[in-house]
Amino acid sequence: MEVPIQIPKVSIAIHEATPTEWLVADGETVTEGAPLFLVETEKVETEVTAAASGTVHWEAQLQETYPVGTRVGRIETND
Repeated sequence: MEVPIQIPKVSIAIHEATPTEWLVADGETVTEGAPLFLVETEKVETEVTAAASGTVHWEAQLQETYPVGTRVGRIETND
């Protein structure tokens, strides 16, 4: 099964954000709830956590700005 990793909506007024750092390398295994990446908006930098356990695959570029909801990667689970 595949779980998408998306740019989160960190507040009502935010419509886009920039991933600034991958905290898990592409191809590494992550557990649900563990930190995945940092995302920056105009006002704050926030840590995004994993929604599932599995292998992480990034599909976006760091330092690029994306609309909220944009898929930036996926977690392949064993389910």
